[in-house]
Amino acid sequence: MLADAALQFAGRRGTSARVRACRDRTPDFDAEVFNEMAQLGWLAILVPEADGGLGGTLSEMGQLAYEWGATSGPEPLTATGVLAIQLLVRSTGPARDALLQAAMEGTALPAVAFVDEGGRCERVGDGWKASGNARFVVPADASDFLLVYPQGSGLPCLRMRAGVAGCTVQRERRVDGTAAARLSLDSVALSNSDLLGEGKAADEAAEFARDSALVIAAVQMSGTMRTLNTLTQDYLRTRTQFGKPIGSFQALQHKAVDMHIAEQLARDVAQNACATIDAGCTASERACIASRAKARACESVDRIARMAVQLHGAIGFTDEYDLSLHVNRALVLSAWLGNAQEHVRRYARHAAPFEAAYA
Repeated sequence: MLADAALQFAGRRGTSARVRACRDRTPDFDAEVFNEMAQLGWLAILVPEADGGLGGTLSEMGQLAYEWGATSGPEPLTATGVLAIQLLVRSTGPARDALLQAAMEGTALPAVAFVDEGGRCERVGDGWKASGNARFVVPADASDFLLVYPQGSGLPCLRMRAGVAGCTVQRERRVDGTAAARLSLDSVALSNSDLLGEGKAADEAAEFARDSALVIAAVQMSGTMRTLNTLTQDYLRTRTQFGKPIGSFQALQHKAVDMHIAEQLARDVAQNACATIDAGCTASERACIASRAKARACESVDRIARMAVQLHGAIGFTDEYDLSLHVNRALVLSAWLGNAQEHVRRYARHAAPFEAAYA
């Protein structure tokens, strides 16, 4: 039922004309559509019932992300509805409750900002002074930025409202017409009421949120792959050459099969990652399966996008044809939170060696 509801909403709201209209504007998504998502409870899926949410699982969130991913809609469903909200759910500081409630209702738009190495945050009186830089923060037009310092730094996780003195926000355009924010913090004054978490608990909350977002991003990319394959198969059936549809040529059929297999592998790995995290696993196991899902999705979407453009011929290179919307969205999602190479390395750091199976 959840999947059917997501499919109906995507069919009604996920049109290519609307996606095109959102490009290169501020904000870079349709606020009306995002508010409707909030009203439907999409942003409350992963919030426990005790906090007024639906108490759902990653698998259930994945149903929504998969169908929305097929539309390549620019709304920050994963960035806010998973990454930011999962961080808030696992926070314990005074800034948590009100912001979590507002995020679920769609009246606040939090974004997680991973501060670079070298960032500083020191206690000053009953507040904090935060400095550092963060890039690739999504959504760029956030109402609140959740500052996450490098794991093990011992620095707190803090909420920073947009427009605060000392913070410069630069919008960086991405290939699909959306934007990411680049933050420069120069001794930004924050109060103790902005605290989300400290110490090991803050690190664990940020890692859980990041891993959850990686998995749902992989699910969302699987939806994009489905649309890329559908567009390509439709084109192969209708484009004629030498008096017959080009889809009847065996060489092109083999490429279409390769694209289908790549999509199915990525989707099943992402689905398995959702189920494994829902069932409970250690932090190291979660890091492995999250990076495996993201790496597989990145590799598959790259292969599918390249083949889709090639099989479409000249029209595949045009912006006017809808294929471009999904290829560009795939490129953005593939790079967000780390590309395939980064997550292959992360998997290798966390995975047990083969010898451990026989210990």
